[in-house]
Amino acid sequence: METTRRRRIFRDVVRGYTTTLLGGEFVYIKHLTPHDQVELEEIEEKYYQNAQRRGVPTEAEMIEYLKEEGQWTDADESTIAEKTFYIENLRKTLDKLILKADIDRQKRLIDKETKLLNEKNAQKINLVGNTCERYAKDRLNDFYIIKSFYKNQELTEQLFTQDEYDELESHDIKKVVLKYNELFESFSEESIQYTILEDFYHPYLSFAEDSMQFYGKPFCELTYNQIRLIVYTRVFKSIFDNNENIPESIMKNPAKLLEYGSSSKEERDKARNKLDEGDGGTIVGAKKEDYERLGIKKPSGSVSLHEEAKKKGGTLNMEDLMKLHGVT
Repeated sequence: METTRRRRIFRDVVRGYTTTLLGGEFVYIKHLTPHDQVELEEIEEKYYQNAQRRGVPTEAEMIEYLKEEGQWTDADESTIAEKTFYIENLRKTLDKLILKADIDRQKRLIDKETKLLNEKNAQKINLVGNTCERYAKDRLNDFYIIKSFYKNQELTEQLFTQDEYDELESHDIKKVVLKYNELFESFSEESIQYTILEDFYHPYLSFAEDSMQFYGKPFCELTYNQIRLIVYTRVFKSIFDNNENIPESIMKNPAKLLEYGSSSKEERDKARNKLDEGDGGTIVGAKKEDYERLGIKKPSGSVSLHEEAKKKGGTLNMEDLMKLHGVT
């Protein structure tokens, strides 16, 4: 069932649109391109200028007003900038980690800090209220929907004109937006990544270097989904080509595979060199899955220092460590 769904995702990415039912009729949802994005940005600028001419305040003007009223401060603004920079550095460090426990710990920290950043940004948005930027963004969302829905698979006849869309009842607009959101979720980066790692997709891996060979059109004419598919195909193919003995447990998991590929061969070799399998050596803190990521088997006689420390009340002295490693 899941493989069938991903075959459809692949088909729709290649042809550049998705067919769905809306109000009992088939409609065609176009996958947007970078060229469409330029048009959307131009439309957004037009709405922004219209709002400004009508006296709607800009975000910068509202921020200044809130500072004067004491509802927002330079310290609040600094908090957002500092947390953004901190999260960027956490992500850079994540790429260099080897052990799963370290990776999971770093991810939890990133999630925690991201949540705090989102809360601070939400506070700012609520305080700022209606601005030229927000008005333009809201109007752009409507235009985005109009630009995406078509009556025919040639994508030449739009489902709605601007006037027709404006006259829709709120519940009808909700149905249209829900349909589009379903589409957006189906073609998320994660969904496309999983599609690439399906067995049926393997024959296509070798053709991703040439968009003309892959799609029959130049790279500059691709949709965003087509770009994602071909770029991630190249990324995963590079990981497969440049790494031997990739553990089976991560071969079909894009997040784990990207983690594996982001740690350099040099880093993994360095971790491997800490082992002397003949003597039953171990990597401190490593678990079975960590050894798998390094492409080696965990020594059968290895022990968890963390577990042994818990038995000893939380710490191990030099004598304890010597005993654990067979040194008497």
